Amino acid sequence: MVKKILVFCVLINIFNISNATSFVVEPQTKTTQEKMNSLANVEKTSTRVNQDMLPTPYNYLLTQPLMTKGIEKYYQRTPIIQTIYAIKNRHNNTYSRAIMMLIDSSKARNNVRMAQRKKEAIVVELAFITMNFNELPKKIITDVLNTNIPFGTLLSDNHVKISITGRTYFSVKCNKELASLTNCNLNNTIYGRTNTIIRTDDNKWLASVVEILPGF
Repeated sequence: MVKKILVFCVLINIFNISNATSFVVEPQTKTTQEKMNSLANVEKTSTRVNQDMLPTPYNYLLTQPLMTKGIEKYYQRTPIIQTIYAIKNRHNNTYSRAIMMLIDSSKARNNVRMAQRKKEAIVVELAFITMNFNELPKKIITDVLNTNIPFGTLLSDNHVKISITGRTYFSVKCNKELASLTNCNLNNTIYGRTNTIIRTDDNKWLASVVEILPGF
């Protein structure tokens, strides 16, 4: 039996952490704070699903250790991220952000920055992630704060050995808030996952992640 799950707890943490500094990166007609708070209500309609219930290509993409590498292989394009909202907790040295992952709509061109200028980029993932800066190499932290390179790419490029724990899968109906960020088709069922990324050499957590794929 499928059960309701709270897949957007990361969002709630983002907006209620004490001793934190927030950075709104993408101004919008409706304020980012309001939009993110609306997204927090998506958990009321999300449903936990088993891995064998995932349709194609979710059953490939959502089962990859690092989503970024799976997206690169599936689309055969290089993604970048666009940060919607970010907050740093000085007390526990964590960094949380909501991001969209973008690729060029043209496989042949594969230049997402040019695609952005031409308004031809497409959103292939919406993600909410809390990173543990106590356990990440300084170079990765610098790149997280100063580049649009996806977190999974940074882990891979810096040869950080990882394992995954606590993975769950969920389905959710595309509502107007999700559609405004990902262009998913309103009322269609889309899928996502939650998991924690662990550093294998010391078994410390590196990141807690909620990822949603907007549909195909």
